[in-house]
Order: sequence, then structure tokens, then C-alpha cells
Amino acid sequence: MVPVPDDLSREFWTAAAQGRLVVRRCADCGTFHHPPRPLCPSCRGADCPFTEVSGRARLHSWTRTEHSVLPALAVPYVCLVVELVEQEGLYLVSDGIGLELGELRQGMAMHVVFDASAGELTLPRFVP
Repeated sequence: MVPVPDDLSREFWTAAAQGRLVVRRCADCGTFHHPPRPLCPSCRGADCPFTEVSGRARLHSWTRTEHSVLPALAVPYVCLVVELVEQEGLYLVSDGIGLELGELRQGMAMHVVFDASAGELTLPRFVP
């Protein structure tokens, strides 16, 4: 299933199409947050511009999905939760490319790649 950009996420998807990973960062307290929200979850500040991040991450959690809840989703696939290195607790959910469960280890280094094969959107995906 391909996400549908909205006013809060459009800049994230535009940057991904350019091969850049961006997340919102509060100008008041410096906290990064994702998914995009109108206010900072730490201080409730409203000035939260998108900021480019390195795309480096550590694998936090994963699962293999065997059953599709939507016809458009090809199964099986590996769903990842990665923690970006910029800030503890800054998580992104992604699917892994060509990953097998046996090769994954909590804390392993990951990095973002951009996949334009999903149609209209370029998807950020993470690989070791």
C-alpha cells in the first residue's frame, strides 16, 4: 500500500523523490519527530521545519508479514522499525528490501535507500 501525501507529509515525500530523507525538527527545543505533526510532541512548539537527516539508523524491531490485509500488498515482506541515529526515540517504519529474518539483529546498522518503483511516490526503505 502506497501512502497518500497530505499537507503535513507532502514535503517528506517531495524530499524522498529527490533522494533526501527529512523529518520535522522543532526550532524551539531541537526535538526531531516523525511522523509529521503540526506541533512538537516535546514542547508543543509550532515552528517545526523539515530538516535533512543522514539516513543512518539502527534496527529496532522487525516482523515478517505473511498475510495481506489489502490486495495491493504483496506478501510475504519484512516490516522494519528503525531508529535514526540523530536522536534516541526517532523511529521510522519501513519495509526491508530482500531481507530474511535470520540475518536481522537488533541494533544492526541500517541506511536508507530510495525506491521509485512504487508508482507515484518514492519510498524510503532501509537496508543493512
